[in-house]
Amino acid sequence: MKVALFGATGFVGSYIVDELISQGMEANLMVRGGSENKLLQKEKCRIIKGDIDDKIAINETLDGCGAVIYAIGIIREFPNRGITYENLHFNGAKRCIDAAKEKGINRFILMSANGAKMNGTGYQSTKYNS
Repeated sequence: MKVALFGATGFVGSYIVDELISQGMEANLMVRGGSENKLLQKEKCRIIKGDIDDKIAINETLDGCGAVIYAIGIIREFPNRGITYENLHFNGAKRCIDAAKEKGINRFILMSANGAKMNGTGYQSTKYNS
């Protein structure tokens, strides 16, 4: 099976990449330009450069996939750079979920390293809302 992974260059995502490869799966990884150098096994994956606001890159990442893993998460916000819990945890996940539905992909894993609660921290509530 081919799996789309968002958040592949992060701490959790890098372990997911290794596990997908060890299980003999193909992996499409959407990464920000320049961050692909963090990947230890990038030659075994299809790398799509883009960011979570880029619908074209999201759709390209999903091409041919039977499952999606959304492992994007931030522990700190930088609003002046557009790096917010709302944008990455909620809006980004929603873009990927909507695009996956359009492509008929019905397996979607949403990861959270710090929980998901309705009335939790900013991190937790945006993961919950996703």
